Amino acid sequence: MKGNTKHKNGSKNKNGAKKQATSSAPKRTAQKTNSTQARNGQAMDATELLMKDHENVQGLFAQFERASEDAQKKSMLFEKIKDELQMHTKVEEEIFYPAVEELPIERAKDDIERSIQDHEEVDALLDELQSLSPDDADFDEKMTELMDAVRSHIQLEHEEVFKVARAGLGEEQLQELGREMEEFKESMKEGKVDSEGAEASE
Repeated sequence: MKGNTKHKNGSKNKNGAKKQATSSAPKRTAQKTNSTQARNGQAMDATELLMKDHENVQGLFAQFERASEDAQKKSMLFEKIKDELQMHTKVEEEIFYPAVEELPIERAKDDIERSIQDHEEVDALLDELQSLSPDDADFDEKMTELMDAVRSHIQLEHEEVFKVARAGLGEEQLQELGREMEEFKESMKEGKVDSEGAEASE
């Protein structure tokens, strides 16, 4: 999203010489990121938050595909992908989907049913992968199945579910859902850290 502030190409100093604008590419990137994360000080809304999750997991997929024959790296990336997907799924099913499903829009229920079916497929693939080692012959094939399933699900959400949510919920409710989802994710992360700490101390 573009910010409202317009920047001039440059200004003149006392000697009449034109000064170059001080902004740089990294700075413009940061400004764009900030505008996505907040509008007038507001946090990301529900759909923006979920799209950020999608970008994160797509980035992990790209790293996995570049890992080639590095079994240790593949194993580490799989664990990250699994955690990211499971947390994302939980947030959607606990908070976002119920809000969309209740909308008086004909396709809302169908879109959510299809999304939950996608989640079930992804969960089954994660379970299969969890029982395999990156050295196993089937591991890469199953990972490809997982990535294809997730990418298909992302397309469904971007082209269908999010459009329904924006049309039916409105900006204020999307912002409130975004805050709830952020808090829920933080509580899950804290619970995971606590759980891992308890296991390590045993």
